[in-house]
Amino acid sequence: MEKNYKNYFKYYLISISVFAFIWLYLKHDVGNDSTISEWIINYQGGFTRRGLPGEVAFHIAQIFDLKLRFVILLMQIFFYGLYLILIYKFFIKIKFNGIFLFSLFTPIFLIYHIAELEVLARKELFLFIGYIWFYNISSKESKTKNSILWIIFILPLISILYEPAIFYYTFFAATVLIKMKNENLIKIFMIIFLIFVPSIIISYYSAFHIISKDGFEIMKSSLMNNFGEACYMSCGLMDTKREAIVHIKATISKLTEKEFSIFAYLFRYFLIMLIGFAPLLLLIKNSELNQKIFKFKKLALIFVILNIFVPIHWLMFIDWGRAVNITYVSSILFFFYLFKNDFIKINLRLIEHKTFKIVNNLQKILKIKPKSILIIFFLVFAFGWSPPTLLSADVNSFPGYRIPYKTIKFLYLSNQSS
Repeated sequence: MEKNYKNYFKYYLISISVFAFIWLYLKHDVGNDSTISEWIINYQGGFTRRGLPGEVAFHIAQIFDLKLRFVILLMQIFFYGLYLILIYKFFIKIKFNGIFLFSLFTPIFLIYHIAELEVLARKELFLFIGYIWFYNISSKESKTKNSILWIIFILPLISILYEPAIFYYTFFAATVLIKMKNENLIKIFMIIFLIFVPSIIISYYSAFHIISKDGFEIMKSSLMNNFGEACYMSCGLMDTKREAIVHIKATISKLTEKEFSIFAYLFRYFLIMLIGFAPLLLLIKNSELNQKIFKFKKLALIFVILNIFVPIHWLMFIDWGRAVNITYVSSILFFFYLFKNDFIKINLRLIEHKTFKIVNNLQKILKIKPKSILIIFFLVFAFGWSPPTLLSADVNSFPGYRIPYKTIKFLYLSNQSS
């Protein structure tokens, strides 16, 4: 059965990669595509947040006389493909079971990027790759020095690429703390504070060093003069939404745009989080550290502390579907890092007992075989819905059907028109 679960996961990742690469290709020439707009931000008018990939793409396109969008497409395919390969390698050595499969197939994790195409290959991708890279070099047997050096030299780069990474430094810090758990408490916190100083400075500078009006116009002109590209959407926000407080005000304004809209939006996302996180929450609730750390043993409170700064990030943009995805990726990768390295133990028997009782009760009511109930429930949970991108949008239905249908239809129409 475990082998079957791993095969399901492998084919799932292959399917996601195929659809992702097809849509990255189909979208890369679309004039108003939000994925491209974020990648054309560059440093031609001076330093600005998230401009490094665009600057690299700008020079590669110039040197090799290529279209900027084509270079960006190659970069997006490379980094998204790398992310999926790292995901596969990260999880494949884990002994799979049913609840693990549910946590991996939740629609707020991997399938989300192709269910909501405007979030495919966005800049948080660099944070996700950074997590896996960091956890791979921070295994239980590895030297703590490796993790410390990574945070000093690599995390600042991640923070330049995606400055909101600062809200998720707690996951990196917790990893170092666990590896140093036998050291003196004061020493641990001094080291953790010092090693994060470069990243905090870089992240702060990236967020608050605002490109000047003249610099923005130079960036716009460089895109148009060299590649005939307009600076729109995410790139255009470098001019219209420059300060962080402007983003927070825009989110609050969206939350309160209608009477009682704040309650409707918050309730919707509470349900999205509750249902999407349910398998992982079940695992966290029934897990504990093998060894107490500062009197902590249960994981639930630890994960609350790790996500303490996340609400601030949520307030800084209205793409709350992306916020859910980032929060989930951060949590699930850390949880399975702990599990892979035997830092925690999971009471799988208790989980199986609870699941059996639920399925047994449903079987009595529905008169359906338990295996059929699990399959139906899994298909509805994994492929029957997906969170929207925007704060105010409704939940999407049946991505498991809509993704292949939309892809085949678009490819057919494209072929007909050519």
